[in-house]
Amino acid sequence: MKKILVVTGTSDNKRNFAVNYIAEFMEGKGAEVEVSGKSIYDVTEVAEDISAIVAIGQPQFTTDIPIIDGTPFITKFNMDTCCEQLLEKM
Repeated sequence: MKKILVVTGTSDNKRNFAVNYIAEFMEGKGAEVEVSGKSIYDVTEVAEDISAIVAIGQPQFTTDIPIIDGTPFITKFNMDTCCEQLLEKM
């Protein structure tokens, strides 16, 4: 099972919205994923079992794991495109 980490510098509501939207999108595509969310300020290292990251804000960490721009989850525009990018990167 692939793991997606959503990190946000914005409110818990936006993070939860993104986590739920991504989980439902992936389920609809038949992808088995676990989606979790954390504050972007609390993440200093990324666990090795994470397959991809959606960043809503500027990450304060470096990693070789693919990072997808999560701005669409703030604007509510092109969220499916963001999710498609996740599918491609995993």
